[in-house]
Amino acid sequence: MTVRRAGPEDAPAIAAIHVIAWHETYTGLLPDTMISALTVEVRQAWWAQLLSKPPATRGGAAYLAELGGRPVGFGTCNAQRSDVQAAAGFDGEISSLYVLRAAQKQGVGRALMARMAMRLQTAAYRAAGLWVLRENAAGRRFYEQCGGTRLDGDAGLRVQGRFTEVAYGWRELATLMALAPDPGPRRTTPPRTRERGG
Repeated sequence: MTVRRAGPEDAPAIAAIHVIAWHETYTGLLPDTMISALTVEVRQAWWAQLLSKPPATRGGAAYLAELGGRPVGFGTCNAQRSDVQAAAGFDGEISSLYVLRAAQKQGVGRALMARMAMRLQTAAYRAAGLWVLRENAAGRRFYEQCGGTRLDGDAGLRVQGRFTEVAYGWRELATLMALAPDPGPRRTTPPRTRERGG
């Protein structure tokens, strides 16, 4: 598995993941009309623009995860856009995280979270928060397993039209950074010996 910074050339791959993961995650939770309105063509144009001209926010970045060279997930991070979360001390934000169902439970989501936390820490953020659909039980369980704390009060609940989102936060980015995959033992190559003819 590899996690790398995404560029404009990755827009088609990210758009495809976005649409497939959206269907896998939100079918039954959101209206069918809203799900079907999200197409690869629409998302690809949106991602191409975003990745070509990223918002001027400190620490903003998009990351693409690959398994065996195949794109399977992505995530984005940036400055906190929610005033209530920022006021509660969560100055950084995990603004999106999507992993294809077939690639879940293989450490992809955790690796993306760790990489984004490293990016936020490098940009001098202290903490991170995110929003997740209240009915998305699998997503909420994942964030809890990653050490996220459900936020209380206005910082922990918001209503977006007919939908309600809840917030999770990490006071220490090190908690997320610790989710990075163990690289395992480092291979060492013995020095070559020059054979001399006799």
